[in-house]
Amino acid sequence: MTTMISAACRKLVVLLLLPLVAFGACAGAADCDRGKLTRAPLRELLSAVATNSALAEVRAKFIAEAKHDARKPVLRRPHTLEELRKWRVTLKYKTRPPHMSALPDKEWEIFCLSQGDNNAGGLLKVELPRLAAAATLTGDAKLFERVCAQLAELATWTPLERRGWSLNNSKPRYKGDDGAWLGTGWLVRAIADTVDLLPPDKISPDLRAALKSRMADELALMEKDWATKRPWYVRSQAAHSNQWILPNEALVRACLFLGVDRHRATYEGGIARLLRSMDVQGTDGEFVEGLRYSGLSLESLYSIARATARTGDNRLLAHPFLQKFPTWLVHHFQPGGFLINAFDSPGSSHGNLSRDQNLLATAAFVTGNPHALWGLRTRAGFGETLDAILAANIPASRASAPPLFASYTKATRLNWRSSWDDDTATGLWLRGGHATDFHDHMDRGHVNFIIGRRALLIEAGTLNYAVPNNATHLRNVAGHNVLQVGDAAPEKLTPALLVNAGQVLTMKRRAAPITVERMDDSGGAASVDVSGCYESVTKWKRRVEWNRSSVTIEDEVELKQPDIVQFRWHLGVPADAPNRTSASQITAGDVSVTYTADQTVAGRIESMPDATLAPKEITQHACVVLRTDQPVQRLKLKTQVKLINAASK
Repeated sequence: MTTMISAACRKLVVLLLLPLVAFGACAGAADCDRGKLTRAPLRELLSAVATNSALAEVRAKFIAEAKHDARKPVLRRPHTLEELRKWRVTLKYKTRPPHMSALPDKEWEIFCLSQGDNNAGGLLKVELPRLAAAATLTGDAKLFERVCAQLAELATWTPLERRGWSLNNSKPRYKGDDGAWLGTGWLVRAIADTVDLLPPDKISPDLRAALKSRMADELALMEKDWATKRPWYVRSQAAHSNQWILPNEALVRACLFLGVDRHRATYEGGIARLLRSMDVQGTDGEFVEGLRYSGLSLESLYSIARATARTGDNRLLAHPFLQKFPTWLVHHFQPGGFLINAFDSPGSSHGNLSRDQNLLATAAFVTGNPHALWGLRTRAGFGETLDAILAANIPASRASAPPLFASYTKATRLNWRSSWDDDTATGLWLRGGHATDFHDHMDRGHVNFIIGRRALLIEAGTLNYAVPNNATHLRNVAGHNVLQVGDAAPEKLTPALLVNAGQVLTMKRRAAPITVERMDDSGGAASVDVSGCYESVTKWKRRVEWNRSSVTIEDEVELKQPDIVQFRWHLGVPADAPNRTSASQITAGDVSVTYTADQTVAGRIESMPDATLAPKEITQHACVVLRTDQPVQRLKLKTQVKLINAASK
């Protein structure tokens, strides 16, 4: 029962924060004044929810969930690692990961406490506004008391997220204040949204003064971050990054909370930086950190765009990137319930956008993007409660399916489907690379292929950064259907070996452009040039041709020096599936891999881990390895992958 209530409540929270949807006289009306709704206070949207009889059931579940939250103790800040371990907030690492083993104990505690604050922000940005909304809907004095108690506690968090978060890197060493971070953005948003949802008379003068004082101090710290350039994202001018976007959301929201006229220069600086963040993304709505990290950043951008628009400042909301992003988001849907999981996409390889379902809803109603509206109706899996009501309040005529295929220059990615029927459609995606990619893997040239509910070619994916073999088996060339130079086994692929064996992820070496020859609903052909992504490679060009039943990949490789050349083909079948190997064909389960080459090539099957085939867990799948039997300087390899007896599938 708790799970059902929680899902419903998350959906209602989306409603409460949607800037451009009203549930009243103009709900679903074609001539609804979207600009007027943009400027509507959250309490007005909440009033519309309270009077909408169609929402009675979901409203009751929402209030029940809020009362369940209210029974939890106020989230008090821990001050030691021992206290942190007893907290109800999920820890980033349950045990110290290998890459932080050399960190002194005190610095490890600093890092953990900072991450604890960060994760508390991720929890409270949902939980606290929900409590406030339920209190306002019901007038329940105990709920108001509980909300104000948590606000009073947050007013004592100095700063909202303690410094020390940047210790999570390859050479961790605490050197003092490292600035505001993600938790700062979430906690400022939690406070500001909660205050906006409460009737003014429910916040005592003392509490209001404490919150303003906390916000003023936080703003002063953030202003110093930019003046002194202490955070890495300021020094690097990482405008593309979620680590730039969320602190800037916090800065602008703090200005709004305290009064923009008293902080005009700071406000304008934050707006300019957020506009810059959108300017550096793809012109077709691509996000340069991939699907998972787009969730963090776009939730932030839509939130602050909504907040600034309420004051009449529409600069953020009108940016074309916010309007186009939903189409790129929906294009992650692949047949069989799979998602495109390029870049770092923990937990986002299987299922209906998992944690990003609410983002899809927010994007749909903030922008009115017809593809996002279609995604809500046909793919998001919202059921018949709130989300069905949301869809009903927007005419079906406003929703339309996105194109079946697209090639995104800055992603860099090609995605294709034969139809939008998940049970019967064939789907393919091809990964290239752009110089500005971030949170990327050694996946240039990767090919993914699905027929209906059957995944044929997959990538290993990422569960989380703490998986012991993440660096060796998942993130690098071993985890993708790409070229590896040399004969090292995955567990031997150390950073030193990967210099020659793998891809070089620097700005100068990331680019791998895709050229589309043709695409239609019957199939297509495209090529990707990965020649510049390897230190040891003079040329690697891959041509991919596909139809609804098979994919054929032609690889042409030239090395600077003779070496073993090998390609992996990660198959969507269990590692222990029946298999058969011959001179030119390998079958595993119902997947066939046939190949020809101009050099002697041997094939074998290995068991490899993946975070793709099952949600939230590592499974083992069959991986076909094709390798030259001796060092060569050139190789031409042609590989075809299809289902056995595909016509009968």
